[in-house]
Amino acid sequence: MHIRLIIGIATVITFAFLVFHLLFGKNSIPEQRRIAKEIQLYQMQIDSLSKVIEQRDELIQKLKTDSLYKEEILRTRYGMSREGEKVFQLVK
Repeated sequence: MHIRLIIGIATVITFAFLVFHLLFGKNSIPEQRRIAKEIQLYQMQIDSLSKVIEQRDELIQKLKTDSLYKEEILRTRYGMSREGEKVFQLVK
C-alpha cells in the first residue's frame, strides 16, 4: 500500500514538474512561439534582402554588358557628354 502511495506521489510530482517546465522553463511553449515569430521575421528580412541582391546583380550585369545603359547613367547622373557636345542642365 505504501509503495502505491509513493509511486502515485512521485508520478504527480513528475507530472507537475513537466507541466511547470513546459509553461515556464527555458524551452517553454511561450518561448518557442516567440522564437518562431522571430525566425519568421528574420526569414522575411532574408527574402527582402535576397531580392535587393538579385536586383543589384542584374544592375551590375547590365553595367558590364550594356553600353547604352552605361551612357545613359553617365549622362543623367554625372552630366557627362561626348567630345564636342554641349550639355545644359536645368536646375529647379
